[in-house]
Amino acid sequence: MSIRRLWDRWFAPRPRLRVPLALVLVLALGAGGWQAYARFTDDGGPREWTKGPYGKAPVALGKTAPARPGEMVRRLNRTPLAVVGGLALYEDTTRDGTRLTARSVRTDRVHWQYGRDKEFPYDLVIGDELALLWWGGEGLTAVDLRTGEPRWHAGTPRTLDDGHHGLVTNLRVMDGTVLVASEEELWALSAADGKRRWRAAPPKGCERWSPTDAPFALREVYVVEAGGCPDDPALDDDPQTARMAQIGLDAGTGAVRWRFAHDARLAPYRPVDDATLVVAPADRDGGLSVTDVSGRRPGTRTLPFPDGERARGNTARTLVSQAYDDPGALRGYALDDGRRRWTHRPAKGTRLGEAVVAGGRVYVVEQPPQEKGRPAPAGPSRLLVLDAERGGLSYSISLPELDRGGSGEPQQLVPSLAGHGVIAVSWDEISRVAGPDVLVLTDAQP
Repeated sequence: MSIRRLWDRWFAPRPRLRVPLALVLVLALGAGGWQAYARFTDDGGPREWTKGPYGKAPVALGKTAPARPGEMVRRLNRTPLAVVGGLALYEDTTRDGTRLTARSVRTDRVHWQYGRDKEFPYDLVIGDELALLWWGGEGLTAVDLRTGEPRWHAGTPRTLDDGHHGLVTNLRVMDGTVLVASEEELWALSAADGKRRWRAAPPKGCERWSPTDAPFALREVYVVEAGGCPDDPALDDDPQTARMAQIGLDAGTGAVRWRFAHDARLAPYRPVDDATLVVAPADRDGGLSVTDVSGRRPGTRTLPFPDGERARGNTARTLVSQAYDDPGALRGYALDDGRRRWTHRPAKGTRLGEAVVAGGRVYVVEQPPQEKGRPAPAGPSRLLVLDAERGGLSYSISLPELDRGGSGEPQQLVPSLAGHGVIAVSWDEISRVAGPDVLVLTDAQP
């Protein structure tokens, strides 16, 4: 009997049954849709699922880090993986599997949840539009940040694992491309559909792609790191550097455009503009290296840089650093001649925590001093915003007392998640485990 005949025979003459029937049909369709969306592997393996999205996507609070972070959006009970648009992203792992949750920054309401039962990602990277989860031999999943729905699934390069899952050395999404690499091979995938655009083996003279530094984009070039390059006469045979090289790959084809030695231990290269890189050695006297890759061959010049300082970030003209022997002091060095352009010291009776550079500004918390081996004392703290080029104070705001979670380890208040209209501040232990109280600020309203 057809549905039309069933309706005419049983429900059309009985109006009271129409509403209950409609509810049953809605529930049935919803359950059917959920079952249709829940996906299983061919061998009955882990299930992938999405709940939501619940309503319209939240509106972004801004595009860059706030210039005047004077309005408290809310206090969170843990630091998000990232804040993208108006969403805060969190990862939870239990015995049952992995769950990625997107919450509204303004309201803390869940916007969507994505999960995979009985499986745990080896790597998770958040971009501006996608969350990338790598499942080892199960490949890569790209989750749409607006809906929580998987946009695509793709394979990844083979890894050297001796029968076990190896680790993807680098995973990054930028400029509409996903770069995913093992030691043997680097793939460029389309961020729109996951299709492979090209693949590249380590360049001639190098044994592997290196996991030390994440790739980044310059003009028409992706910059990646290779290791084990004994046949390159330009690279020193230094066991501390593993004879590394910085490689510029053509963004369209993956062909090598240029290469040069990377001999600054533990320090990543940073883009200055779309054709210039800078690196400051982290643990030895070697000078500040500025490399121009605009020509056929990279040209590197070495500038003076004091030993014992660590770079926190840079603009197109200035590198910002903090010294170990002068706790908390911030300094800016010119990238054209290496001279110190400015110094910012904490107010009397205070110290500076670790700084973050974003959008041409330096964000740092001025806080009470701390004795070595003792917990951070309670007291007033201020978030400072400095001009990264000149070092001048452009804005400051008093911070409320933040819960340290009862930890007895040395701690400092640090800014993080600088971008998309927000700056987050939380306690950060030496062990790099953030405290349970996170303050999220956005630009003060006029």
